[in-house]
Order: sequence, then C-alpha cells, then structure tokens
Amino acid sequence: MSSLPEQAAKLGSRRGKGTENTIGVIGDSFERAAQAAGSRQGSTSAGARPVRSRVRHGSPSCAGYGCTRPECRAAARRDRARRTRELQAGRPARVPASEAAARAALLRDAGLSAGDIAALSGVSVTLVRRLLRLPADRQPRVHRTTAEAILGVPLARASARRRHRGLIPSHASAVCLQELAERGWPTGFLAGWLGTSTQTIAMIRARKRPRITLDLDRAIHNCHGELTASTPAEYGIAAHRSRNARAAARQRARRLLHTS
Repeated sequence: MSSLPEQAAKLGSRRGKGTENTIGVIGDSFERAAQAAGSRQGSTSAGARPVRSRVRHGSPSCAGYGCTRPECRAAARRDRARRTRELQAGRPARVPASEAAARAALLRDAGLSAGDIAALSGVSVTLVRRLLRLPADRQPRVHRTTAEAILGVPLARASARRRHRGLIPSHASAVCLQELAERGWPTGFLAGWLGTSTQTIAMIRARKRPRITLDLDRAIHNCHGELTASTPAEYGIAAHRSRNARAAARQRARRLLHTS
C-alpha cells in the first residue's frame, strides 16, 4: 500500500495530464478557426466588402472586393476596357444628375412611385429617392449609365399605370361563361385559361358581379371564341369533369330562370 505523499504525487500527475490535454484541444480549435477565417478572407479582401452586400459573383464590383474567381476577374477586365473606350471617346463616366432628376420627377407626377421607377429602370430605389428628394443644385453627379437608364423609362408606361382600366357590364361575359360550362368546360380550366380565380368565374356567371374590367371581358370573349371551336377532350379534360360541368350549368340555368 502506497503512502500518502506517493498518492498525492500520482493525483497531481493525473491532473497535469488532463490540463495539458484540455489546453491542447482548445489550442487546436483556435488554430482551426484561424485557418477557416484565413481561407474565407482569401476570396475577398478583409474589411472591403460590406456585411450586407448584395454583389454577386460575375460582376465587376465583386472583383473589386478582392474576389479571385475567373468570371469576376473577366467582368472587371471588360468593365475597365469599356470605361477606357468611353474616356477616349470623350464620354465621362459621371454626368450631372439634373436631367435624370427632372425625368424622375416627371415620372412621379405621371403616377409612378420610386419603387416603380427603380423596377423599370433597374436603378436602386435608394438612388431614385435621392433624385426625387434633393433639389437640382444639390444633386451629386451620377454614373452615365444610371442617368441613361432613368431617361430611358418611357412615359407611356407611367400613363398606362395611372390610367383606369375601365369597367363594363358583365352580362355578355356571363353568357359566354355559361355557354362554355354547358359545353363541358370546367370552371378550374377556364380560370387557368383566363388567369383569374374560380371564385371570380363563379360570381360572374351567377350575376353577382355586375361590372368587370375591360381586359377580363375581352379575355372571356376570346376564350369563348377559341374553345367553342373545339371539345374539352381535345385539351385532355376527363369525361367525368365535363359531365360535372354540364350538370352544374343546367342547375345554374334553372336557378337563374327562377330568380328572374
């Protein structure tokens, strides 16, 4: 049996080994984390790319952040060559923003929001809002392609969005939909054809929507003209679906007859 000093020495040696093992594991984890961080920093320059950057691979800006992918570097070379050609031709990269700001204000007066202008031009909504907010003498210079994109938005799109689509009586469209149902065309198929919902089709046929848009009315008449020249089977509609559609059409016709 060992003495008390010998037991204490053995216990101390065990504790020392455990501490060394723990320190070794922690050191290895720190080393692996540092290597992973180094590998991530290899694709982009440290601190250059914003945290919430939306720049994607294949764009010149991605290469400017330090990305070494071939497609990003090729995009950067093309962009530099384009800028060089434009400078040699006397076309500066940045131009005054007065014309673009005036165009954006004109589009806003025509009924487009900043988001609409951004969606039509491809420019960021933040830049469009800045053009609409600042006066002409305080507008910073913008990139020439940005100005051309905003100047290229036609006023026809703005006026089309602002113009009311127009409403007309739905009686003729209801008759067309009822005739199609009597021929065996299901409601779901008609809704998919017209790009609307089955509830809208049902309300029009039931005379619960007295007025509809002009676009929908034209679409219903065109659909009626095309589908009456063919059969549901030619479009892959099962026979039982056509029978159900015809039975529902007959019941609907009787209800309309009683209510009228």
